Amino acid sequence: MGDSSEKKSKKSKKEKKEKKEKKSKRERDARASSPSKKQRREAPGAAAAAGADAPAPAPAPPAWRAFSDAPFAAETRAALAAAGFDAPSEIQQRAWPVACAGDDLIAIAKTGSGKTLAFLLPVFHRLRMYAANDASTPHRDAAAASTTPPRAAALVLAPTRELALQIHREAETYGACEGVDAVAVYGGAPMRDQIEKLRASARRSTIVVATPGRLCDLMKQGAVTLAQCRHVVLDEADRMLDMGFEPQLREVFAATPPPPGPDEYSDRERASMVRRQTLLFSATWPKSVRKMADAFLAKKRKASGDGKAEEITTCAAVTIFLGGGGANVDALDRERELQANASVTQSFIHATDDEKDQRMYDFLCTLQHGSRVVAFANTKRRCETLAKTFWDQGFGVVAVHGDKPQRDREKALADFASDVAPLMFATDVAARGLDIKGVTHVVNYDMARDVESYVHRIGRTGRAGATGESVTFWNPDYDKECAPALCKLARDAGQAVPEWLEKWERGKESKQWRKERAVMKPESEGG
Repeated sequence: MGDSSEKKSKKSKKEKKEKKEKKSKRERDARASSPSKKQRREAPGAAAAAGADAPAPAPAPPAWRAFSDAPFAAETRAALAAAGFDAPSEIQQRAWPVACAGDDLIAIAKTGSGKTLAFLLPVFHRLRMYAANDASTPHRDAAAASTTPPRAAALVLAPTRELALQIHREAETYGACEGVDAVAVYGGAPMRDQIEKLRASARRSTIVVATPGRLCDLMKQGAVTLAQCRHVVLDEADRMLDMGFEPQLREVFAATPPPPGPDEYSDRERASMVRRQTLLFSATWPKSVRKMADAFLAKKRKASGDGKAEEITTCAAVTIFLGGGGANVDALDRERELQANASVTQSFIHATDDEKDQRMYDFLCTLQHGSRVVAFANTKRRCETLAKTFWDQGFGVVAVHGDKPQRDREKALADFASDVAPLMFATDVAARGLDIKGVTHVVNYDMARDVESYVHRIGRTGRAGATGESVTFWNPDYDKECAPALCKLARDAGQAVPEWLEKWERGKESKQWRKERAVMKPESEGG
């Protein structure tokens, strides 16, 4: 009996060993037949031909270098000139031809690059085209408007209330030039008022600017329908996913018309169908955003090696990368480095927690009249405490964070923008999306939690061709792991690094502050 058990054990071990060897051989064969990461970087075209990566996306049309190149209404061009814009920004030059043609678009561009008008104006242009054609206009008569939920002709989704309001202001200004109403819906404000505004705009072409949560609540109440929504814009898509809005995004897309399919309809059938155009804007291109693009944007058939169509489909959107990424899919699939604003002068102050208040006071006293400062802290309580401290010292101060009621947040932003209170203490709720004009200085009172947050914080200044300054308090008790990335960002911008910070440059870095993820690029101009 013992011998039999021993034989079975040996046999089992032998079978496991054989299986392991077969698996190892298959893996070696697979590696031998596919190009390495280095080969794909050096020869992306060859990698794509071998089937290792997705095929190249649709080529982008020539850029529109002047406002006269775009098919926008004369009123829109006049409004752009009145706003002081001499020419389109880079993202506008490249995005407008794609979006105006009705194609899906993926645009990776940092904040402050003029991307709001990069997606709004083409949407307004296409809505005006629909309104001119009775067969495809989304307008309704009075009877239909009174018996069915208001229809959104276009939708812009944003991660925060502040960003939604900012986009809505631009949408109101330029939408009026194209005969389009704009309605903002977001949490923290009475839902009844927003429903009334949706109903009031029901007889005109309407663009809804929304945060995902509030939009889903309104859809459940039957206050708005997306059944005829021909255009969906995702602004700060990466931020929305970071904030956990993926379920709401899926709910929204399920309620809209489908995107164009991979050539499954005739031209006549396609002309009679309502199809969705999707414009995706993001500051970064992580795997989560790539998956979302694959799920929601238009598809095309993937060609096999012999030229025949396969059942597999892939994303058909035109892709635009600002800052040197290009539109090559192989480049898009690689992990992107962060791009900090090179027009911002970075300086660093060695300060422990008990020294920061005095250092902050000393810094503020050196500023010229007319300076506008955003100072970031990592907790809501700290923001409120700092606001009270510096108010008591005679500074005009506001605090902005997630616990403030929406009305108070809007008033704080208005006071800051009008110089009633030129010092704002904020949590990272204000670090992305907001385009507050004239911020001259950013202070990292508390160190950002990762290099991405740092880059977006300092991006609140030095926008649209202006210059700015960031000041970062570096605490030796907590911030040693940030030093390698901070030194690299400063050097890439041609700026001096303090000797005391250099000492920690070769120290241990954390996962959140990886040195290779920090890279400086010049800031784009635009509105």
